[in-house]
Amino acid sequence: MDCVACGSFEVTERPERTAQGYHRFRCRTCSKQYNERSGTVLNHAQYPSDVIALVVLWRLRYRLTLRDLTEMFLIRGIVFSYEAVREWEAKLAPLLADELRHRRRGKGG
Repeated sequence: MDCVACGSFEVTERPERTAQGYHRFRCRTCSKQYNERSGTVLNHAQYPSDVIALVVLWRLRYRLTLRDLTEMFLIRGIVFSYEAVREWEAKLAPLLADELRHRRRGKGG
């Protein structure tokens, strides 16, 4: 994984992980530390990326309301507000649409 700060490929993986279980890295060139989510749209999100992606995917695929999704995950023990779902959708929906469009057209464009 290249350094998100300087782009160097001289990176070492740290033995410890973040609270959510993501790998930590340290750049030998600039001495910055970062994790797997650094430099992404979900960098400072409180919840794991797979949970956020699942919420947004269900919202778009099954046309569930914001409050339905919060209730469905509350039953599973994951608590977040419907406003969080709205923010995640605003961040991830354009990225998912671009990725699906790219896959539909094939690698050649």
